[in-house]
Amino acid sequence: MDRHVLVTADTSSTPENADEFGRILQKFAHACRAEPGCLSYEIFRSVDQPERYLSIERYADKEAFTTHRSSAHFRQIGLGEVLPLVVARDIRMYDAPLDVPPIQ
Repeated sequence: MDRHVLVTADTSSTPENADEFGRILQKFAHACRAEPGCLSYEIFRSVDQPERYLSIERYADKEAFTTHRSSAHFRQIGLGEVLPLVVARDIRMYDAPLDVPPIQ
């Protein structure tokens, strides 16, 4: 059974910090992709609200996500550089995908 988890992080900065926020998120994503339990880490910027970004992260399992949250780059970049620019955030975790039979 596939045990991977999907995490979405919908975050916003102020409009005047939007570009810097994006650069820091890219730096953070690069560090996260190097984690052994990180399967993917993508960042998308809102077309209508350029200060809003959506990160879609996949981890091998919940333990890999816990390891991610205790990493040095999470503390340094995530908490030290990203979080001070955040004005709104919504982070959600989802279980492994369900097998959905095709429509007949």
